[in-house]
Amino acid sequence: MAELQNKNEIAIKVSGIKKSFNVGGREIPILYGVDFEIKKGEFVLLVGPSGCGKSTLLHIIYGLEAPTEGTVYIGGEDEWAFSKNWRANFRNDNIGFIPQQPFWIKSLTVIENIAIPAVIAGRTFQEGIQIGAKLIELVGMSEWSNHRPYDLSGGQQQRIALARSLLLDPKFLIADEPTGNLDQKAGEQLMELLQNISQKFQITILMVTHNTEQYKFGTRIIQMVDGKIISDTPNKHSYQAIKDDLSSRKNSNEAKKSK
Repeated sequence: MAELQNKNEIAIKVSGIKKSFNVGGREIPILYGVDFEIKKGEFVLLVGPSGCGKSTLLHIIYGLEAPTEGTVYIGGEDEWAFSKNWRANFRNDNIGFIPQQPFWIKSLTVIENIAIPAVIAGRTFQEGIQIGAKLIELVGMSEWSNHRPYDLSGGQQQRIALARSLLLDPKFLIADEPTGNLDQKAGEQLMELLQNISQKFQITILMVTHNTEQYKFGTRIIQMVDGKIISDTPNKHSYQAIKDDLSSRKNSNEAKKSK
């Protein structure tokens, strides 16, 4: 029962989110009242055409862009009820972020770049290096530890960005089209890593993507058009859905046999 309750725990709740930008004295609406909940351990893909408001919504959830109206609860905290400094500390402690184009400090090695969030969080650089060594192994990039990030391919850099996003043991990962600049093979490899990490560590992931071939990796697909959600459906073809279905059938068969 404890596992069931944990599985159904609400990790992210978005309620009535509206967003407008002032352009030349005119209010231009971008989001028109967005509502959804994400349960702990879900891997949710936010999809839709360019300009539909996906990235704006992602930045609001991440705490970078203030909504015009509405609330965002992450881990039970009303994110926009607090100060900018509170949100910065909350992000650092709880949320890993993977951008489409990662930023690196050119003078530092791969492992040193991974360790940077530890310093920002008030830990020692050496502690960051030690944790980073385990994470770089997790993403299969140990042999590149002492290289410079810009010497790596796009796919390799995104694996490093994933390792860096996990450094402070976040409860949530937010990814803004991390496969957007990758070829098909590198994109598939990154998606498999994200899927495995979500399943293994029960990290909640919200990711924006345009690639329909990647839908199979998510547990849910939320589709946006013109600043509104037009569909929110479980992914019947995801690994987790298939696993749950097989488990349900097995339990059902065992119950029939016991009668």
